[in-house]
Amino acid sequence: MYKYLYIYNYSPHEQDLCEMEFRQIFHQPMLSKYFLTNQYFDYTRSVFVKGRLDILQSDHDFDKIINFIEKRELYYLEFKVIYLKNEITHVHYQDSLEKCQRVALPIAGSVNMQKPKTIFAITKIEETWYFGIYHDETSWSLRYNKPHSYSHSLNIRDARTIVNIAVGNDLAQKVVDPCCGIGTVVLEALSMGIDIEGYDINRDVSYQARLNLEHFGYDPLLIQKRDMLTLEKSYDITIMDIPYGVYSPFTYDQQLSLLRGTLRLAPQLLLVSHISMNQELQGMGYVVQDQAMVQKGNFQRYITLCFQKDKNSL
Repeated sequence: MYKYLYIYNYSPHEQDLCEMEFRQIFHQPMLSKYFLTNQYFDYTRSVFVKGRLDILQSDHDFDKIINFIEKRELYYLEFKVIYLKNEITHVHYQDSLEKCQRVALPIAGSVNMQKPKTIFAITKIEETWYFGIYHDETSWSLRYNKPHSYSHSLNIRDARTIVNIAVGNDLAQKVVDPCCGIGTVVLEALSMGIDIEGYDINRDVSYQARLNLEHFGYDPLLIQKRDMLTLEKSYDITIMDIPYGVYSPFTYDQQLSLLRGTLRLAPQLLLVSHISMNQELQGMGYVVQDQAMVQKGNFQRYITLCFQKDKNSL
């Protein structure tokens, strides 16, 4: 029996990025917005996961779900029962309401429909009923409004997803963002407990990034004003949103210089660029592992995960 049901939700322009994150977390293609698995994943890390059902019982026969609940003699204070709609199998509203009532009846305790402490949920996918405890709490959206930001900066959804793609399931890796700008990637990584440092060559921008970290309770000194080409530390992963000259000229040759600089920092690179730079990366000794493209109006970003051939230990 599966242990978890992850429910995904994304807009059309985010699908490519969502699927890339999914591949790095679950190591398989994403075939549906409803993913059944035995693998635990802290769903609050992903902006695309609407919720997770911790499955207590599943069966083709709904009556057996009820029998299971009765035998378990469940006791919960302030709970409620909901039906999770899905795009695979339609259950009429009246039928779903009746089944929620049948589930709630044998559970001892008290009901709280407005602010429940526990949410039980049922859903039917194809021919199988699933019953369990549903979780849909999120906190990442609290950082939407930073004290300092720029219109061309990575938005919080993209930044958080990029961090997930870079680290996968290994949150113990040491990460560097050597062109961190206003610090959105650093903030999202810190919120997930990831060891990360940020640098930016611009004095004003790095100062404002430190203020952003301090505002949310993180050590502002994790971001420093420094040219990434002078860094001497080693990391596991580099995340770099390569500058492309929004407010000041930044040439292609300067971009290549920064790319070469990442070779010294870490064996793995997550690159964000406004054009595909696969040829350039391969010429420097990187192997492209995965890639997605995010299109918003006339603006696009390529998200490229790669590793160095001679340093790959995967």
